Amino acid sequence: MEGLIILYGLLVKHAIADLAIQSLRKTPGDKSDLKSLKGYIHAGDHAGLTFVVIALLTNNFLMSISIALLDYVLHFIIDYVKTRIIKRYKWTTDQKAYWITQAIDQTLHYTCYLSYVLILTSI
Repeated sequence: MEGLIILYGLLVKHAIADLAIQSLRKTPGDKSDLKSLKGYIHAGDHAGLTFVVIALLTNNFLMSISIALLDYVLHFIIDYVKTRIIKRYKWTTDQKAYWITQAIDQTLHYTCYLSYVLILTSI
């Protein structure tokens, strides 16, 4: 049961970071440009919220930090690759390929969250 609650917390934090925070924070730049802060800041939002969720639900500070850092790296890579692919092929929101790529992106993020729960519940 604890694992399901953690997973739910991570899914809620994902919605908050990807939809609410990202839409409110108009960071200039481009997630496909490694010199731009946009992707780093966005991944930081996810990592910070991941830390909060896991710390609150497990009281395990070391695992909270470790998984937050892992989430930072994985979230950055997933978004970077997605954005590079969309820009390379010049896909727009009116094309099916754009939405399929977005679906793959979200599925990869959710798979990360499931992996974090499996790590946490196996220790």
